[in-house]
Amino acid sequence: MAVERPQAGASSGAARLADASALAVQGRVQAAAVDPRLVSSKGTVEIVVGLVDAPLTVVHGRNFKQTGGALNAGQQKAYLRQLAQKQDDLMGQVRGLGGRELGRVSKALNAVMVSIDAARIQDIAALPGVRTIRPLINYQLDLSETVPYIGASAVQAAGFDGTGIRVAVLDSGIDYTHAFFGGAGTAAAYTAAYGTSTSDSRTTTTDGLFPTAKVIGGFDFVGETWPRGALAPDPDPIGCGPAAIAPPCAGDHGTHVADIIAGNDGGSHKGVAPGARLYAVKVCSAIATACSGVALLEGMDFALDPNGDGDISDAVDVVNMSLGASYGQIEDDLSAASANAVRSGVVVVASAGNSADRPYITGSPSSTPEVISVAQTQVPSAVVFPLVINSPAAIAGTYSNTATVDWAPVDGGFNMTQVAFVGRGCPGVDTYLDNPAGKVALIDRGACNVSLKVDRAAKAGAVGVLIGLVAAGDAVSFSFGGGDTFVPTLVITQSTSGLIKAHIADPVIATLSPSVTTPLVMSMVSTSSRGPNYSFNAIKPDIGAPGASVSALAGSGTGATAFGGTSGAAPMVTGSAALLVQKYPARTPPEIKSLLMNTAETNITINPATQPGVLAPITRIGGGEVRVDRAANSTTAAWDDADLTGSLSFGYLSAASPTTLSKTVRVRNYGSTARTYSISSAFRYADDAASGAVTLSAPGSIVVAADSSATFRVRLSIDPSKLPIWTLNGGSRGGDGFRLQGVEFDGYLGIADATDNIHLAWQVLPHRSAAVTPAATNVTLSGGTGSLALSNAGAVDGRVDVFSLLGTSGKIPKKFLPNPGDNFAVVDLRAVGARLVGIGGGNFGVQFAVNTFGQRSHPNYPAEFDIYIDKDNDGDFDFVVFNLENGGFAASGQNVTGVFNLATNTSSVFFFTDADLDSANAILTAPLAALGLTPGTQFGFSVFAFDNYFSGALTDAIEGITYTLGTPRFTGSGIPAAGVPAGGSSTLMINAVPGGDVASPSQTGLLLMYRDSKTEREASQILVF
Repeated sequence: MAVERPQAGASSGAARLADASALAVQGRVQAAAVDPRLVSSKGTVEIVVGLVDAPLTVVHGRNFKQTGGALNAGQQKAYLRQLAQKQDDLMGQVRGLGGRELGRVSKALNAVMVSIDAARIQDIAALPGVRTIRPLINYQLDLSETVPYIGASAVQAAGFDGTGIRVAVLDSGIDYTHAFFGGAGTAAAYTAAYGTSTSDSRTTTTDGLFPTAKVIGGFDFVGETWPRGALAPDPDPIGCGPAAIAPPCAGDHGTHVADIIAGNDGGSHKGVAPGARLYAVKVCSAIATACSGVALLEGMDFALDPNGDGDISDAVDVVNMSLGASYGQIEDDLSAASANAVRSGVVVVASAGNSADRPYITGSPSSTPEVISVAQTQVPSAVVFPLVINSPAAIAGTYSNTATVDWAPVDGGFNMTQVAFVGRGCPGVDTYLDNPAGKVALIDRGACNVSLKVDRAAKAGAVGVLIGLVAAGDAVSFSFGGGDTFVPTLVITQSTSGLIKAHIADPVIATLSPSVTTPLVMSMVSTSSRGPNYSFNAIKPDIGAPGASVSALAGSGTGATAFGGTSGAAPMVTGSAALLVQKYPARTPPEIKSLLMNTAETNITINPATQPGVLAPITRIGGGEVRVDRAANSTTAAWDDADLTGSLSFGYLSAASPTTLSKTVRVRNYGSTARTYSISSAFRYADDAASGAVTLSAPGSIVVAADSSATFRVRLSIDPSKLPIWTLNGGSRGGDGFRLQGVEFDGYLGIADATDNIHLAWQVLPHRSAAVTPAATNVTLSGGTGSLALSNAGAVDGRVDVFSLLGTSGKIPKKFLPNPGDNFAVVDLRAVGARLVGIGGGNFGVQFAVNTFGQRSHPNYPAEFDIYIDKDNDGDFDFVVFNLENGGFAASGQNVTGVFNLATNTSSVFFFTDADLDSANAILTAPLAALGLTPGTQFGFSVFAFDNYFSGALTDAIEGITYTLGTPRFTGSGIPAAGVPAGGSSTLMINAVPGGDVASPSQTGLLLMYRDSKTEREASQILVF
């Protein structure tokens, strides 16, 4: 929940609810055109108005770059003129409504971006030719050893260096004066091109210095002041270099990315595809990490027609986007534009994200099925330095879960040195708890930049620093944020830090030796985002690559510095794709993607220091770590024939009975003779194979004719009785990637002959499920009592939570639901309930149960449930109970329940939300004391459902409920705590409560919420008469 929303309505709750009530009556979702987020918007909004005609890429046809399109150059231009005329006609009417054009696109999408008063949105929706109206979305930004490591040097030596291939870098611009791009490499050249500040007029003109032989074109779609100022497009896409320009300059991201792809100083410094030429498409801020939604859509259009002549035959070959948004979903415009670009024949590569090992957190647009999503792996030279605690004996040992920071290297380390805990250690704020002089300072993370903490400790005489994390998880590195004096620094986990603190008085003696290391090569970087993707439960990321390269620093002339994250990994794959496109120009993007995935290195581990030998799961590494030399030499590729990707995603399955799923694999033989391939399958983990819960079957071989393809079926069978018990949830365990490994099954399908040996990753997420079914959906009481039989045909005992049924809502028609690229989500309420619970210490709480139409892969997004409480039934709401992600967006993966006080504008979080992954159910818990309630209080409440992923619009509501927790109309009991036995039945006893019809008039029956249940059978509404 955006806590500010209740705050904004605090002084006029009744008025706000009147608005919500009106929406509820009208079905909440307005026709087909208007995104529901915009229905209650006020003031000026920025929107994307989609027109009914298809964009040029769709009309021109799939893979037009490889096979030729449906339209000749003249026809393309004529079609664009038709679209432009219709856009002109539309904008004439929009301007008459007070709208201002922000931009327009017609190649990847057919849309105009508009700023307008929200009150006129329905007027725009009524205009002819309008298909959709959606809010505009912005995004966030996310060589010498790495290039040979992935096999690129070998491909270059074979004569393929990207020559003739054009790559669009959608980022923060490129410093084309840098020597690594063939520029002069001098301060004078950079000043002539950029100027001396972000306000210098030279940033907006090409000055005869651009384009260059390497950076052959581009455009600045943002300017130098966005997002603090308005978008100010200009023809000069030079990146703002912090090495030369004073703050707030922060625009060197794109220069790093471009150098990894195609940098070339004419000597030893070479990117992955040093012969490729670049387009600098500046869509991200020069002064922040934000990337403009307008600019990104315009930038994708630019990439499809760089010379802007209306003939898209000059579309680039590859697009790189080292950017995205966590929990990526298919409905946003950029994902749709990216998919259209791929279908037209352009390879699109994007970062998976840096949100760590958390289920479903892979970002968009990389989560789009057609796009190549890239995870980050360790560089060959990466090592971990363990911390050795020499004494006291109680905690003595080697602690390997550590991380280093590049701005305070281990160097000589420290030997047998006492540790002093100084506290949080922020300069000018925190008083040291101990003097660190001559000791190793243990400092808690938090409140200020880590480098400033280390700088202070070093100046206080510390000989080393340990940064202790304050939340559970692996040790992570930190970026530089100021300071000039440093000592050897190591990051340690919260648990290790806690042990040291508990024994600090003993004292604690520790050693950090530069000669004792564990190599991390061929393993994951802990911050790399995990899949599967949110919208399809499919394998993402697709592939991994080392992400920490030393690459060009904008504004430095010849300088280079470390650059990492999946932002650095994506361009490694982009460069690899450029090499393959050069060698195989007739192959389509799905073929290029599959080649890369089929031939990637699969022996990638999680962390050799903390989990030696444990392989990385498929939903972290996909097809493996890129090996472009293998891809370039392979004469065989294989892919899912339906999904056109180099992996087999069987998705999530609630398995209550034995089930078999199937996929068709297409094998392509690029050789000149017929070939017989053997087919084999393997599990990623031996215990998965040994369980017998999942079996994969396929023919033993397949014959494929010369320069042709053939298909075979793969069948995956699931025996739910052998599946592990589901241990995940979306609350306290919602961010636990390691628990996902315990229940998902994955591996590789091998396809080989005497020449080639390729593979397809496969994965399935089966949930051992119950299938509880009531014998009836209504019960008539006799003498105030009744009963209902519940049976369970599932594979696990079916736990049942019984709530008072207090409200229901019908299903929103399919025509009102979003399509890919529609940039909104609909949360469709089905039923709500409540009950009184104990919360410990003799205290009581309330639980609100919410059941929806449609499941959510993760309860964090896109559903937010706001329960407005009128504690005294005076017609004014007093509190809001709501769910949100613990710590903020993409911070933890945990969903929690908070209470917002409308009188004081303060909020508190009390409990984890009781919700599962891939579920339609959520239970929100709050203390009665926090709501001003007692078990005997009759109170009112209404439940509102919001899309909290895109912008927070109201999409459904159940209102006007009156209830008394301690005096419901009906109660249900008798179901064992363990649930309805698998293969058996139980009886639910139903009783009328004296006085309940007056105390709880809204209750019509019981709402049964089923745990571990089959999809679409997670709740039952039992009407009681």
